[in-house]
Amino acid sequence: MKVQLELFTANVCAHCVQAKNIMTGLVQELDDDQVQLDFIDVVENIDHAVESGVLVTPALAINGRLVFAPLPERKTVLRALEAELKK
Repeated sequence: MKVQLELFTANVCAHCVQAKNIMTGLVQELDDDQVQLDFIDVVENIDHAVESGVLVTPALAINGRLVFAPLPERKTVLRALEAELKK
């Protein structure tokens, strides 16, 4: 099963650039074929962000479920992604 990731970001968010870099690296490290990463700009996609429960950026949804808001340390995200891939 392919894992769908949505990283919610904003242009004015100081931590979002770093979060994008971290998530891109994690996806490459895990397996590009098993993980799809989409970047969602909360300003351009406000309805989707609100429906997803995003109140802060950066935030991460895994398979449509908001899991991290804000994004924690890299190792915490990696553990969550590895667990999701084992399902």
